Amino acid sequence: MKLNMLKYTEIKEYLKEKDSLLIPIGTCEQHGLHLPLCTDTIVAEKMCDEISDKYGILVAPTVNYGINLPLDNNTMTGTTGISYEVLKETLRSITEYWNKQGFKHFFAVSCHGDIFHIKALQDSSKNIEVIETYEVEQKDLLEKQVCTRHACESETSVMLYLYPELVDMSVARDFDISIDIFMPYLEHKKTEVIDGYIGNVGYSTLATREKGKAIYERMLKNLENVIKNVGVI
Repeated sequence: MKLNMLKYTEIKEYLKEKDSLLIPIGTCEQHGLHLPLCTDTIVAEKMCDEISDKYGILVAPTVNYGINLPLDNNTMTGTTGISYEVLKETLRSITEYWNKQGFKHFFAVSCHGDIFHIKALQDSSKNIEVIETYEVEQKDLLEKQVCTRHACESETSVMLYLYPELVDMSVARDFDISIDIFMPYLEHKKTEVIDGYIGNVGYSTLATREKGKAIYERMLKNLENVIKNVGVI
């Protein structure tokens, strides 16, 4: 159920039974040669819609911009983002109004793990539970990775499962870089172009629909467990 598709009187009726709201958090961020810029956004929306269908929790309009690596903002055409303060204040402001109206529990669902992006979500309100969706055990499912990186074996697999029509495996390429070298980029301290970098980090060519199904089911189960632990379902 989409909050913005209801009349305000219908939302008042909803609040007599439930006080929770799912908020998909998207990005406008490059995902290598083979995935669209909306990748983080549509996976987060899909997860929220599935939980909504199962438990009747309303889904808020998506926050479509997040915090990206300066490297990508500067060099990857189409990629754009907002600052830590803007993201934090956006979430603080919209949830503050909803809180006054009767919403008590907010679940910010993000498929994007930039450290400043996640911190902005966490710092926005004490009423927000932040779910970094790819933070689930995966090493038993992946061939050359132990976790999600970027537009990689993991993330590409999930897209092959959910939205295969948006994945172009004919141009997928692998790119590996040690965490020691890449960490200053993740910390937003370095911005210069990396030799051989085409946007993805990890082994995109090893992605399969079967891996994606298994990873996505774990992501969805984790989101469900977080909501259950808060006690609203």
